[in-house]
Amino acid sequence: MKHSTFSFTAFLISLCMLITVQTHAKDKVEELGHAIDSIVSTTNCKVSVQVATADKYDLLYTHNAQAEMIPASITKLITAAVAIDVLGINYDFKTIVYSDDSNIKDGIVNGNLYLKGFGDPDLNSSDISYLAREIAGKGIKEVTGNIVYDESFLDDKHYGLADYYSGDTQRGYWPYVSAINLNKNPGQYDPASSAGELLMSELVSNGVTLTGIVIAGETPAAANQVAEVSHSLYDVISRMNKESDNHSAITVFKVVGAEYKNNPPGSLEKGEQAVIDFLTEIGNPRGSFDIVEGSGLSRFNKVNSDLYIRLLKYMYDDIKTFDYFYASLSIAGTDGTLRNRMKGTEAEKNVHAKTGTLNSVSTLAGYAVSRDMELILFYIAMNGFGGGHNEARYRQDLICEQLCMFTRK
Repeated sequence: MKHSTFSFTAFLISLCMLITVQTHAKDKVEELGHAIDSIVSTTNCKVSVQVATADKYDLLYTHNAQAEMIPASITKLITAAVAIDVLGINYDFKTIVYSDDSNIKDGIVNGNLYLKGFGDPDLNSSDISYLAREIAGKGIKEVTGNIVYDESFLDDKHYGLADYYSGDTQRGYWPYVSAINLNKNPGQYDPASSAGELLMSELVSNGVTLTGIVIAGETPAAANQVAEVSHSLYDVISRMNKESDNHSAITVFKVVGAEYKNNPPGSLEKGEQAVIDFLTEIGNPRGSFDIVEGSGLSRFNKVNSDLYIRLLKYMYDDIKTFDYFYASLSIAGTDGTLRNRMKGTEAEKNVHAKTGTLNSVSTLAGYAVSRDMELILFYIAMNGFGGGHNEARYRQDLICEQLCMFTRK
C-alpha cells in the first residue's frame, strides 16, 4: 500500500514537472513572437513571415501568412527543389560531340562533327578545349565535313519573358539562354555559334585538319558519340543558389521542362508545368501560386508563406537529398549573397538561406539553427517599400538573429 502511494506521488511530481516545462517552452515561443512582432511592426511595407520547426513541424510564428507576395530570387529554391525531384541528384548537364561517320578508327571523320548542348549553364571555354583534346586523343586527324552546333534541346526563346508582360522586369536584365551556353554568355551574343567556332579553332590547335565551316543544325538520331564534358547537378544548383545566378536558374528551369516526361525542347512553359505538378503534389493548392520562370526576375511570380514552409519541410524530410539542397544555400557571414550579412551575430554560420531582390522587393527563406540545435524553417517577404534594400535586409537579419537565439529551455 505504501508502495502504491509512493508511485502515485512520484507520478504527480513528474506530471507537474512536465507541465512546468511545457509552460516554460510555451512562454519562450511567445517571447520569440513578441520579439519578431516588434521588428515587423516597424517595417514600412507589406510583410509576410512564417516560422516553423523542421522536426516537429510546429508553428513558432506567423504574420500575414496568406498574403500574395512577389518572391524575387527565392524562386530559385523552387527551381532547385524541382530539379532535384525531376532530374535526380546524380544528373549531369552534358555537352556532347557526335559524328555521323560510323568508323573513325582510320583517323578521318568522313562527314560532320555535331556539338550538341543539353543546357549546361556552366559550360566554358576550358570545357570546349577539353572536348577538342578528347577528339584529337582518339587519333582523329581530319574532318571532311562541318562543325554543326545543335541547340535543339531547348527552345529558341533566348530572353525568357523579356517584353512578355507589361510592367515586368526590363529586357536588359534577362540573360541569354541556350542549350549551348559559353562562359555565361556575356554581352548577350550567340553562344552556340561561338562555341562551334571555338571548337574548330581548338581542333586545329590540336593538329586536326578541317575543310568545312561552322553551321547550325541538328544531330542525326544515328550519330555516334565521340567526346563528352559535363557539370554535376550539385555544382550547378550550388552556384545558382549561392550567387543567385539568373542565367543558371532559367536554364535549369528549361532543362527540367525538357526532361520532365522526356519532352524536349525545354521551355519555360514546360518547366512551369513540372513546377505546378511538383508543388501541388506536396500539398500546395494550385490557386495559391504562380511560378512562370525559375529565376525570380519576373514580378508575375506569386507565392505565400505556406508554400515555402511546406517546400522547406519537404526537402528536409528527404534524407537522400537534403544535404545537397542545404549545402547549396548561402551561409550567413560566409559565402554567396549572404557573405556580408549577419557577421558578428549569433546568426553567423547558423543561417543557410536564399536571398531575393527586385525593385521594392526583398525576401529571405531557408533554415536557421537555434541555441538548442533545433533546425528552424523560415520565410520572410517584404514587398512595396521605397528607397534601397538595406533597411529590409537589416530587419530580415534581426529576425534571423532572434531565431538563432531561440531556446525552449
